[in-house]
Amino acid sequence: MRYGQDQKKAFFEVFDRLGSTTAAARELGFNAATCAGWVRGAGLKSRGKTGIGPHPGREEFFRLRRAGVGRGEAAKTVGVHIRTARDWDRGIRASNNRRFYPDGRVIDYKQGVTTFHSPAPGSRPAEKPIDPRFLSLQERELIRDLSAAGSSMRAIAQAMGRAPSTISRELGRNSDPRFGYLPHGAQRQAAARRTRPKTAKLAAHEALRAYVQDKLGLEWSPEQISHRLVTDFPDDQEMRVSHETIYQSLYLQARGGLKREIQAALRSGRARRRPRQEPGQRQPRFTDPMVMISERPPEIEDRAVPGHWESQCFCQAA
Repeated sequence: MRYGQDQKKAFFEVFDRLGSTTAAARELGFNAATCAGWVRGAGLKSRGKTGIGPHPGREEFFRLRRAGVGRGEAAKTVGVHIRTARDWDRGIRASNNRRFYPDGRVIDYKQGVTTFHSPAPGSRPAEKPIDPRFLSLQERELIRDLSAAGSSMRAIAQAMGRAPSTISRELGRNSDPRFGYLPHGAQRQAAARRTRPKTAKLAAHEALRAYVQDKLGLEWSPEQISHRLVTDFPDDQEMRVSHETIYQSLYLQARGGLKREIQAALRSGRARRRPRQEPGQRQPRFTDPMVMISERPPEIEDRAVPGHWESQCFCQAA
């Protein structure tokens, strides 16, 4: 359809009033693409669709949720649909007919395709369960709900079958300073910390490495060093290292930070790990092979030799 100068003039009158190409074209019944070409040709810029940016009630919604208000009631208070509230809770964003999920999925409803974009190079998907030892996204959602309901850390731990220290550490490490504990944000932080490879702790911490080297020079065991660090540096959490980290630094120089000559300080005198073989291939405890009872010689049946007798000693108090 071709538009005349009168129609173009009418469009710009409406555009000056509304400031939006799409809204002005919709009001006049004109083609939006044609109107956009007029705006670009005139050197003007549309303000775009209304509603761009975060919803004004989003922050209030999260405040209500932290206060223990249910999702439906909080959504009604801030004036959003329950589905929008559910997306906010799950960390899902919507933009231009697309939905962006915390695990990197992007669903384009206009093209009908789903793509996946990793949240960070080398990180694992946020919602993918790793191991029962680690908190899952569902467990983090439960922590948020129970915490918002006023449950104590011990009560949350008991309900989840976890240690109270696990809940305390999770809330302390993964809480947002502005919005509090958000399960999807906490899951993303945990996934980012699992990124491998990482720099060995003894290679990155000079003071800790010097302390370990000094104690190994005194023929201390890695276990003694690990425990003594807590006593010597009670308020410095950076001065902590497990005995396994020390062993790995000694045996695997690629992961290390300790000098090769320090290996000689180990009490075992080994410069490499002793392999843990299969049970059937382990070194026997005794030099002589074990003789089964079923294979004992027949001459012991007549008990002619004192050593063939079995006896038991009973002691009874008076």
